[in-house]
Amino acid sequence: MESSVEELGDLKYSIALEIPLEEIKPTYDAVYKELKKTRLNGFRPGKYPKGWLDKRFKSAMQQEAVDRVIPAFMESALENHSLKPVTVPVIHQMDFDRKSPLSATLHFEIAPKLPQLDYGKILLTRKELEEVKADEIDDELELMMQREEYLEPKSGNDIKVENEDWVLIDYSGTIEGKEFTGSIAKELQFKIGGTEYKEFHAALIGMGSGEEKEAVIELSEHFDENEGKKADFRIKLTGISTAKRPEMDEDFFKKFGVANEKELKEKIAENIESRKKAELQSEYRMQVGSQLTGLYDDFVLPEELIKLGKERVDTELEEASAKKEITDAEIEKKRQEGYENARMDLRMKFILDSIREHEKLKFDEKEAAGEFFNLAQITGQNPDELIQSPFGRNMYQRIFIRKQGDATLDRIVARVFGDPVEDAPTTAEDHVHDEHCDHDHS
Repeated sequence: MESSVEELGDLKYSIALEIPLEEIKPTYDAVYKELKKTRLNGFRPGKYPKGWLDKRFKSAMQQEAVDRVIPAFMESALENHSLKPVTVPVIHQMDFDRKSPLSATLHFEIAPKLPQLDYGKILLTRKELEEVKADEIDDELELMMQREEYLEPKSGNDIKVENEDWVLIDYSGTIEGKEFTGSIAKELQFKIGGTEYKEFHAALIGMGSGEEKEAVIELSEHFDENEGKKADFRIKLTGISTAKRPEMDEDFFKKFGVANEKELKEKIAENIESRKKAELQSEYRMQVGSQLTGLYDDFVLPEELIKLGKERVDTELEEASAKKEITDAEIEKKRQEGYENARMDLRMKFILDSIREHEKLKFDEKEAAGEFFNLAQITGQNPDELIQSPFGRNMYQRIFIRKQGDATLDRIVARVFGDPVEDAPTTAEDHVHDEHCDHDHS
């Protein structure tokens, strides 16, 4: 294969490919052979109207070239010319026939070339990590114990609802004799003195299990448009429970991978310290990120990516307008703000990409894959199936870009502080991942 490159303007390039006949002929023959299996009504097997096969070959081979042939050869050609497109290469011209080579010309844009960052211009002060205090450990342990609480029926003589009890109720209500949204509920459980269904708490205090009661109750925000109105309710109390804490015994400690309370508190302290480190590192990233764009002169951005950014803004505004979430008077102002934000996001992306390239920083995709896997499981979805959907690929891409950006900012922080750095392993060396690329990373 032969290839040549032409610069068309700012960040714009053209690459011309020519695939010799001996290399492309097996593909020609395979497509032609497959077409000859086609059966046409009114014709004997293997017989076709004059010129039909050649015409069909042209159409089928063009699709084959676009889908498989050209992408395969183009990747090698781009590597030979040390070019990495940031937009999807578009075929502007393609010529071939069964007795000739296949030639094609594609247009694309590349990333802007930026100078190496002067780390000395970044203002950043190292902060001492706050020591983990005993009361923080106690508070964390208390939250852990609350999460491990379980409910059991309240026991004793003449059981009545008291503060801190958990109740199970059925209710039905009306406003001026008519039902309303949320006016009927079955097996509703909540804590007396808690934050849920507070409007029912006073009416339930003192009731016994199985007892029914009528009450006039002022509705809270839980009842949406009826908030503040008074409704007539019939309430049936079907159960009273109390929250029980687990015993801090061997089984309890084993659940958290420790042997005793001392080890549990040490583990909690380690978690709090790790969280504080992560919070401080996040603060450093924000401070660095806020300064980066001001350390670079204005530079040209790929037109196609600017266009895509504007199209996303327009689509979001159209959807918001259709849902009446934004007035017509606000649209143009929001549009210009959206365009500017999209341009600034694109500018930041290329700054981070440039720093990563100068640093030869490798990003381990397993970090993004791990977060994607966890999110899929939390939402009850199969990760392998989710990544095949447009939504899943977009979600993974956003995770990848965010975590890759964080890794780059972490490297900048380390450079500013003069800390030692170590390249992370990578599963896709020197591959450009971009939110506009047309392949997935599963």
